[in-house]
Amino acid sequence: MKEQTTFCKTIEKVWKNRAALVIAIAATVFMCGLTVLEFMALRMEWNLPVLSYLTGDSDSYIFEEYRSDEMKLDDSTENVLLEETDSLGQEFSGDSSLKNGLQESDSRKDSSPGELLQENDLQEDSSNSNASQGNSSDENASQEKSDLEHSAEKTETSAEAEYPYYLKVNRKENCITVYTLDENGEYTVPYKAMICSTGLYNGTPRGVFHLSTKYLWRELYGKVYGQYATRITGGVLFHSVPYYKKSKNALCTDKYNKLGQQASMGCVRLTVEDAKWIADNCPAGTTVEIYDDDDPGPLGKPEAAHIDTDSPNKGWDPTDPDEENPWHQLSDDQ
Repeated sequence: MKEQTTFCKTIEKVWKNRAALVIAIAATVFMCGLTVLEFMALRMEWNLPVLSYLTGDSDSYIFEEYRSDEMKLDDSTENVLLEETDSLGQEFSGDSSLKNGLQESDSRKDSSPGELLQENDLQEDSSNSNASQGNSSDENASQEKSDLEHSAEKTETSAEAEYPYYLKVNRKENCITVYTLDENGEYTVPYKAMICSTGLYNGTPRGVFHLSTKYLWRELYGKVYGQYATRITGGVLFHSVPYYKKSKNALCTDKYNKLGQQASMGCVRLTVEDAKWIADNCPAGTTVEIYDDDDPGPLGKPEAAHIDTDSPNKGWDPTDPDEENPWHQLSDDQ
């Protein structure tokens, strides 16, 4: 009887161990299957609501790996940096006196020693003449203070002009509102709205960032390419809808038709027109705020664009300003 009881306990223990093993195997298979589904969904851009609860947010390891791989593409030989050829003019636009001062300095460099000596003598005579007129030291101090205040005002105005826009990206509504400065120097005036595609399953990180590197063409994750890419932070960029190759007639039409909904791996996709506007008008250092809200913003959400997949022009972004864009010729004919 005792042996039978021992045998039964042994069998019971074995089954319990097997049950635990089966449960462990089942859980492992489920997690592996879920991971594969997540990668497939992101790769194929399937917007499955159930995954938004399972994937997490932009801090998920999947998106961290993506951003890491995206950063590695900074070294790609396919990248073409966007040269800001007018950067000198933009820098001086807010302070013409500084520009004139440098121009004067350059002209003095070209002057001969005799001319410089003569100029110094004239300045010395002028200084002596002014001294003889009896200007008091108090008046000079007052004038110096006034000049410093005026200089500070000009510096503040120049700083405001340096960053004329503030970009707010609504991750939930997939649209961007551009704000410009009011009379108090605050970014409260809605300027324009753009439609976009942020990251699937909230893959685009929330927060406040500042623009940096700009590209005319940039290789993107998945062996695709984007026009007018501007870095938001790390491996997250503004850029056009991707192209299959570095050619303006190789647009990924299916991705273009997803503008207005979450579709990317974390970057913010735009039409070429809007991506170019940001690259041209928002200098490095411009503030970008990424947030969630049911309200698209004061200017609303622009209507989503759509390209007929049977159109012979489907390889082109209709907003691309390139003169060879066949969509422009079609508009002219109509």
